[in-house]
Amino acid sequence: MRAIAVLAVVVFHLNKTWLPGGFVGVDVFFVISGFLITGILSRNIAAGTFSFADFYLARARRILPASLFCIVVTLLVGAVFMLPKDARDLGASAAASVISAGNIYFWKFLDTSYFAASSETVPLLHLWSLAVEEQFYLFWPLMLLAAYKWLPDFMRPVLGLILIAVSFLVGQRYLASDPSFSYYMLPARAGELMMGAAAYWCSTRMAGLKRGYAELLAVAGLALVAWSVARLSETGGFPGYAAVPPTLGAAMLILAGSTHRTITGRLLSLAPMVAVGRVSYSLYLWHWPVMAFYRYAYGEPTPAGYLYCVAAMTIMTLISYFGVEKPLRAGRSRSRARAAAQFGAVSAALAGIAVYVSVTSGLLFKPAGYEAQLARLDGATKPASEYSYNCQTGSFDEHALSDPRCVIGKKGAPVKTLLWGDSHAAHYVGYFDEIGKYAGVALRNISISGCMPLFGTSAQYTMPAIRDTCAKFNEAMETEVGKYDTVILGSAWVGFDRGNSRQDIAATVATLSKRVPHVVIALSAPLFLQYDRECDKKALTIPAMRCDEKRTQRDGPERDVNAYLIALASKFPNVETFDIHNLLCNGSVCRAEVQGVPVYFDPGHISMPGSAALGRTAIAQGRIPAFFMPSRGLLAAPRSDAGASR
Repeated sequence: MRAIAVLAVVVFHLNKTWLPGGFVGVDVFFVISGFLITGILSRNIAAGTFSFADFYLARARRILPASLFCIVVTLLVGAVFMLPKDARDLGASAAASVISAGNIYFWKFLDTSYFAASSETVPLLHLWSLAVEEQFYLFWPLMLLAAYKWLPDFMRPVLGLILIAVSFLVGQRYLASDPSFSYYMLPARAGELMMGAAAYWCSTRMAGLKRGYAELLAVAGLALVAWSVARLSETGGFPGYAAVPPTLGAAMLILAGSTHRTITGRLLSLAPMVAVGRVSYSLYLWHWPVMAFYRYAYGEPTPAGYLYCVAAMTIMTLISYFGVEKPLRAGRSRSRARAAAQFGAVSAALAGIAVYVSVTSGLLFKPAGYEAQLARLDGATKPASEYSYNCQTGSFDEHALSDPRCVIGKKGAPVKTLLWGDSHAAHYVGYFDEIGKYAGVALRNISISGCMPLFGTSAQYTMPAIRDTCAKFNEAMETEVGKYDTVILGSAWVGFDRGNSRQDIAATVATLSKRVPHVVIALSAPLFLQYDRECDKKALTIPAMRCDEKRTQRDGPERDVNAYLIALASKFPNVETFDIHNLLCNGSVCRAEVQGVPVYFDPGHISMPGSAALGRTAIAQGRIPAFFMPSRGLLAAPRSDAGASR
């Protein structure tokens, strides 16, 4: 079962599309741990031989050597190769992980905002699960001691079932309001460990279970785990009630295997599975840092990249298992106090190193002149959200509808044009600011990140956390748009291209065309799937970064939805589209730069300096969008050469 769990997790983290629910391998691990720990504690308590010191020392010997080895190597590699801000965060997460508080750190401090870097590049993120287990070990022995002392035998399983139900309820309750708490914290995960405890208690009462029933139980349990691995998805909300199938299936498998040697059990006991299961802890520890560092440097792996990653995690797993985990598991010191002092000293020293790396941002490990080179490269790729004249918010503020700071372009000119949408509208603010200044036009911009500009139908395309504010925003815009001569719609059309989105977009455009004299749909900008705005900075310490390749994209995924939007606009005489492909692309090959300077913030968003640079380039090349026509008091290039189309 350990092999199933770890292989599911590893495959999922290599490529999520290969095994969409592979992340539930962590939950299977929780069930296994709950079963084993409850068995150890229950037998010792019943025999009167339980000792807190012995229990925690055994746990420390089992867990700490390999995990501390993983932390120190990861920390040193990160300090050498990661950017200062990332090394700072790595040091903080390492310090928290050393004291079994990694999950608390990631709950409170992991950046999950709209523009946050991918969590797949956070090298110690996987240690949240280790922290959950270690925190469980603090509370569970005390609870079991109390249960064995004051509760009759039949009440202990009842108490366990109550705790399981409460934990899954907590996980479900916080999925919408605080999904990070639900994912990382013990109250929402304890039920999974308790599921293993329930399996142990059932095994002590079902020794006489008929073999046929055990076989059915094992098959059903394996089917539940397999279904979860194949069908569950992170986007559907997890853990909560969605964690019941994989954990229940794992508990059923364990229960069946503890009563009879089933056919399923024999399959899981084949030599290759046993071998993987034996090194599963070290493999779990190392697979994630290897993948995180690779993605941090080089983006999503190529076929050759996958081979490099698998080779690296295999080598580190074997070093960890045979060089650290196995030799130190039994322990050499006969004195509990001496062993505890050794673990405490090593942990304190490592925590101190981690704090030092965090405080200094790892700069001690960088080459001479590094900070000066960073300063030279900084500033060209800042997002639109960092500029005050971009009225891009996370919640709706009616004041933005009249706030002077939201007006771009020619100051003092009548504001007859509105830019409305989400962050993919906001990233055009710099562009329109330059065009507006040149042409003597003022525009108002207002946007909410992740909120598609639709009338009445936006909820199904919006994250739960902003669903209400997005609905209020779009509802207000139904009235607001009537105050303008021109309304420009911008959105992450590619990201929202699912379900009935095209029909809903068409309905909104049809309504706008009746209420507004002129409607413009800002098409999706070229998407650069491997783009990394920090690439040039990372290349100062990381070899073979291939930054030029990451800024090149051929036939981006935005082509299809843009073609639809162009066709949609052609159905209305007063609707047209706006496109910047002609500024970034030569045929089907696009580059995320202007005159060799990167103009993107992330794979889909243009930076504010880049947006302004594109505006200046359009002016210099005579490619001012066609909807800035002389008849509207604006200057424009001939329509055939402009950035807009009908």
